[in-house]
Amino acid sequence: MDREPTEIKYHGEQIEMFDLVNQLNNEQCVALLRTIFHSRPTEIYVGMYPKNTLRSVEINEYIPVCLNGTVIQINTEHSFTEEPIDWEKS
Repeated sequence: MDREPTEIKYHGEQIEMFDLVNQLNNEQCVALLRTIFHSRPTEIYVGMYPKNTLRSVEINEYIPVCLNGTVIQINTEHSFTEEPIDWEKS
């Protein structure tokens, strides 16, 4: 996977954010995502291929992310649009 280098300072050392995140287990990823979602407004845009449509949703305020077995589940409130948006026409 091609990615831009993103170094962060962690415990006084410069490390690649990618390397740090890859060391997290799913419970730690959930805690990180909850912190991110709590700290800033977040919208999720879900693209549906090959239908070329898009739906925008709000993150659930109370339980934005949780573990569902071993899978990380992101919970949403409702979509901003009643119908999917055709991104080829917008």
